Amino acid sequence: MNKVLFISYYFPPMGMGGVQRTLKFAKYLLKYDWQPVILTVNPRKYFAIDKYLLDEATDSGIIIERTGKRKFNTSSIVTRIPKERFRWIRSRISQLFFIPDSKIRWKKKALKKIDEIWNKYGGFDLVYATAPPYTDFLIGQEVKKKYKIPLVIDYRDAWVDSPVLNFYPTPIHKQANIKKEKKVIKDANIILTTNRRVKELIISRYGNIEYNDVKIFPHGFDSEDFEFALTKKLPLTNKMRVTYSGSFYTRNPKFYFQAIKILFEKHPEIKDKIEFCFLGLFTREHINIAKKYGIYSNLNLPGYINHHECVKYILASDVLFLLISRGENEDAAMPGKVGEYIGSKKNIIACIPEGVTKKILEKYNAIKFVPEENPYKIADAIYEYFIMFENNQMPVPDEKMIEMYDRKTMTAELAKEFNYLLDVE
Repeated sequence: MNKVLFISYYFPPMGMGGVQRTLKFAKYLLKYDWQPVILTVNPRKYFAIDKYLLDEATDSGIIIERTGKRKFNTSSIVTRIPKERFRWIRSRISQLFFIPDSKIRWKKKALKKIDEIWNKYGGFDLVYATAPPYTDFLIGQEVKKKYKIPLVIDYRDAWVDSPVLNFYPTPIHKQANIKKEKKVIKDANIILTTNRRVKELIISRYGNIEYNDVKIFPHGFDSEDFEFALTKKLPLTNKMRVTYSGSFYTRNPKFYFQAIKILFEKHPEIKDKIEFCFLGLFTREHINIAKKYGIYSNLNLPGYINHHECVKYILASDVLFLLISRGENEDAAMPGKVGEYIGSKKNIIACIPEGVTKKILEKYNAIKFVPEENPYKIADAIYEYFIMFENNQMPVPDEKMIEMYDRKTMTAELAKEFNYLLDVE
């Protein structure tokens, strides 16, 4: 069996959407004669912990190697999410002193650990690095140079061209990141991105790679998650449930709360017939806003729940709400939840700008787009769905389109790319 070393700072028991792409690729690569070994951290403190995903990783046969000697306890590493203002300031300070990101301090530990485990597993045939953090790419680059194996880099989000995630205090900071990204791209054998726009940004900025060297592997869903959830008792309600899944990191939900307020002002008769569910980290700031608008009693707030419970809630929902914030290069944004929204086969309200995500979802059929962050238009879209829900006339999504985003199908293609690299080498 071939062996692939995954460089992934974020991995279960850390939760949230950033870990799932890596976990699911690794899980299904085992079916295609590839043994994944994950190099990650021993988490000390993190906002969201998902033991369910950790158990899925270990039970599937994925090997996990962690830097640091101290063992972690999943019950003691959860920490409170900071206030958005504090998080924003801390992020800016971090990017002032660390290039490409605050995880650069992990690089030395990771490379030392790789030297330790190289002989343990008889070496590796390939190294795969996923980012952010972009430090993962730098680690993968060093592994390729030292051990002479192919390098695959996976952009879950753009690097230099993602101003939502990356802040450059001075032109010097930005040029330093451009220089590092250019070298990584030059050294990579294959570059993966989640969408065509990120691919175009990379090629147009650097131009030192072939068009076909950048492969598009969008965010997807694991059909086994939904199949398993359907065998369990779902948290159903007799109301129409509108669900938002995920955090509001880099996103402002205020206008969505305003939309709920407007909906009830225009249609007070439906207030006891509809529920707004939020799956994920919901801060005290958000609660205060909801109370200010008088909508708090209509919210269902399970908080951060494990992935299995999250899927159950999604399946027990009638409409899913999707939000992408506006900003520079907004057209390249594709949140990880998009794949799971598609896999759920539920109706969607998408408050998103023009771009790759909108182009993908236009083929879904069971969707309403709200191109502006306009609470009145969002309220109207919710009410239109409510009328269809009451009359049992909810639209049906396109099954063929859904199949394209199954992670099993994507991983089969990824395994082919890996095999091709070994044949070429």
